[in-house]
Amino acid sequence: MSEKKSGGRLAFFYRLAFPLRIFLLLLLMSSLLVAALGQYLSASFEDYLTRQVRDMAMNQAKIIAANDSVVAAVKSRDTARLSAIASKLAGGSDLDYVVIGDKHSIRLYHPNPEKIGQPMQWTRPGALEKGESYFITGKGSIGMAMRAKTPVFDERGQVIGVVSLGYLVSKIDSWRLDFILPMAGVFVLLLLILLLLSWLFAAHIRRQMLGMEPRQIARVVRQQEALFGSVFEGLIAVDPEGHITAINRNARKMLGLSSPGRQWLGRPVAEVVHPSAFFTESIAEKRQDVMCTLNGLNVIANRGAIRSGTEMLGAIISFRSKDEMSALNAQLTQIKQYVESLRVLRHEHLNWMSTLSGLLQMKEYDRVLEMVKGESQAQQALIDRLRGAFCDRQVAGLLFGKVQRAHELGLNLHIVEGSQLLQLPPGLDSTEFSAIVGNLLDNAFEASLHNPEGDKTVELWLSDEGPEVVIEVSDRGCGVPDALRHTIFNKGVSTREKDAGEHGLGLYLISGYVERCGGVITLEDNDPTGALFSVFIPKVKRNDGTTSDDFDC
Repeated sequence: MSEKKSGGRLAFFYRLAFPLRIFLLLLLMSSLLVAALGQYLSASFEDYLTRQVRDMAMNQAKIIAANDSVVAAVKSRDTARLSAIASKLAGGSDLDYVVIGDKHSIRLYHPNPEKIGQPMQWTRPGALEKGESYFITGKGSIGMAMRAKTPVFDERGQVIGVVSLGYLVSKIDSWRLDFILPMAGVFVLLLLILLLLSWLFAAHIRRQMLGMEPRQIARVVRQQEALFGSVFEGLIAVDPEGHITAINRNARKMLGLSSPGRQWLGRPVAEVVHPSAFFTESIAEKRQDVMCTLNGLNVIANRGAIRSGTEMLGAIISFRSKDEMSALNAQLTQIKQYVESLRVLRHEHLNWMSTLSGLLQMKEYDRVLEMVKGESQAQQALIDRLRGAFCDRQVAGLLFGKVQRAHELGLNLHIVEGSQLLQLPPGLDSTEFSAIVGNLLDNAFEASLHNPEGDKTVELWLSDEGPEVVIEVSDRGCGVPDALRHTIFNKGVSTREKDAGEHGLGLYLISGYVERCGGVITLEDNDPTGALFSVFIPKVKRNDGTTSDDFDC
């Protein structure tokens, strides 16, 4: 039951706001610290006071016992003389009482005359005979007192009496209170100061944490780490002095920096990125879509300032390779080509439908029937062939569109018998594989159109029967000039001299896809004219023994 109660109290404590918990903990620690310090000082002072009183009492007792007048009076048992001597000693000292007795501890002097002649109290047996001095505390006839007892010796060194000098415990307590009360006031003031400082510190923590709880801050940090890691762009955050405060994996990869990323934190960005002007100059200014070079890499960069109110905390810079942007543009161009193929197909069907409409109005029903039957059979035969040979529907759709496009351009796209694609090679999805085939066919179409002497035939061989996926596209076009054969797969290189800015990306994109999969692409002359592009992509097995992107036809 007690465990449940303690668990409930802890749960209630953890439900409090973090700054309030900090304040309560600091208050508790301050109280315990002040209490422990007060206890320590009080105990230390009590020990010190006790030692001082004992030493003072014993010294005074020995001085009285060594006084010649006291020795003579004890020896002669002169109580009147002892009373006079004791009265003088009491008047010049802060002791509470003094008692003088003979060697048998019979009182010769006592502040209360009625006690004279009676045995002394709180004596240690045998101590007086041995000539020992000692302390003893107890309640006597005057009250609870701390006593120092020492023997009185004559001129021959014989014990002839005893002096007992005492300090009442009540007086010692009053001395202690005289020290403790001011000290307690100081401790209360100290506790109030610690209370104020604890509250100010808790308020400072609340402001620094933006009113969030530690679990919320931890969640934000994890979200930031996940966000930095998942963003495809390179991200670098810097403080106003240009020191790196955060850098993600893609930024390190693009800039050629080694991992882990923590080794770069706190370092000047100028030591990591060259040139670093974009990171440090006019850091408060927002900049967008700026083309610059970082560590030899052409990038498109953006920069945004990080502020807390009016305070400048730094900036965050995002950048992406300009080549990747160009590759994305090339992919977008490929998608536009798919749309164009659909437009051609729609245009052809509109013409076909217009022809049918005219024949129907002329009541040429037999001709209409023959035309519909023939067109339907041809289209269905092509569709059945493509669907049977190419299990990836996107690739099959691409080839169907390219056949229609070639027909509209006055070309003949011949898909060689035996072509098939039962599975995509690992590392390529349908869009990327279609981009390879589509770009090769587009280049072949264009080359064929530029050679009026060719037979306008483009051949495609696509097979995955062996250990590699093989793509071969041949044309009877104008071919590739010798000067471009070694650079034709580089970005921006094209056989077209006009509109160079819009070309030179297709083969570059294809080359990047093929190299990523560990394949090769070759260029040869086609007999008698034209070019032959061959792509070989290995079908690499995964660790689990399966091949990626398997299809069930």
